[in-house]
Amino acid sequence: MPGALRNGDFRTEAGTCGEHSPDSRNLLSVWGQECQRPIILWCLWIVSVPAGICPCRNTSLSRYQRISKQVSENLAATIRDRDVLETESSIKVFERAWGWVKIVGAIAAVLLAIMGAGILWKVSDWWHAVDTAKSTVTETANTAKQQIQDSSNSSLTSVQNASLAAQKASGQAATDAKAQSQLMSRAASETKQELSQESADVKNQVEATRSQLGAAQALRPGMEETQKQLATALEQVQAQQKAISSSQNFVKEIFSSYTTDIISVGNEPKSAYAIQPQGEKPFNINGKNIAFVYLLLHSTPIQGTVQLQWGVFAQPRNSYFMVAHNLLVTLWGDPQGGLGQNAFDISYFPDTGDKETIKSLTVRDGRVYADGEPLPKLGQVDPDFKGNKWMPAPTQAK
Repeated sequence: MPGALRNGDFRTEAGTCGEHSPDSRNLLSVWGQECQRPIILWCLWIVSVPAGICPCRNTSLSRYQRISKQVSENLAATIRDRDVLETESSIKVFERAWGWVKIVGAIAAVLLAIMGAGILWKVSDWWHAVDTAKSTVTETANTAKQQIQDSSNSSLTSVQNASLAAQKASGQAATDAKAQSQLMSRAASETKQELSQESADVKNQVEATRSQLGAAQALRPGMEETQKQLATALEQVQAQQKAISSSQNFVKEIFSSYTTDIISVGNEPKSAYAIQPQGEKPFNINGKNIAFVYLLLHSTPIQGTVQLQWGVFAQPRNSYFMVAHNLLVTLWGDPQGGLGQNAFDISYFPDTGDKETIKSLTVRDGRVYADGEPLPKLGQVDPDFKGNKWMPAPTQAK
């Protein structure tokens, strides 16, 4: 090492120091050799000897200063080299770490870019699917709406056509039923007249036969001839009886459907009758206040076959009339309290073809209702009546 001390450098230019004997110098030299310590350590020890120890200090001071300076410079260079090395090592470690950070960041950026592209592609595909489904649903809804509208229009047209056909058929059936009813009435009347005539003929023939039998008894000599005539007459009578019997069967078939309804005002069922409330000006005929009594029959009667009787009193035909289907109205001129004294007997031939009959009568707000349908106020001015399903509203004359 430059500037290092060697063994034997303890001597001064003037000689050996009195206090540092050769033995001491040798011992120090031996200590330096055996311990193999850096020479700088024991040089420092020499430099650090106090000034008053060596009498020859004044002569060797420059050398000691030179050694101290050299040691300080070597120490500073060594320490500086170590700091530089540590700094360079730190810089290299930082640079290598920064390189790994950049590599990892680049890889992460590539992965994030790939993931972002995949997410964007999925989102775009999802929106495209949503738009496609939305358009499909809209088209399906429009198609279903159009189909429903077409079906409703077609159904409405079919229902209207069927309703018109049903109305025509109902009108034709009513006309046919009315004609058949009139024919049956005429046939029944003619049959009744024929039966009466045949019955009178039979009676006449029986009377003639009896007179013949009397003559036969009076005239015994001609009994056999008379008996033959009687047998012939009996055969004729039997033939006529057969004819009468067949006519009676025909009449029985006609009159077997003849029925009678009994309605008692004030008794159950109360839905079978109703009395129209009197207005401000009661309906008057010949000075009598007339009440309108509604009677509900079990069936619709054939026109012209109704016979009304109150107790044992037969009512005139102009005192009652049919309103609709099985609803009969009779005029009552006596006090209403007497209605419950006797029952109404209504006899008629039912029209089995009419199935649309009224089921019940009610009275409210000064008006009679049939199955909830308002009926007109008979014998009164009734501007509030707007018609019902059986009777249209009356038209006012201009």
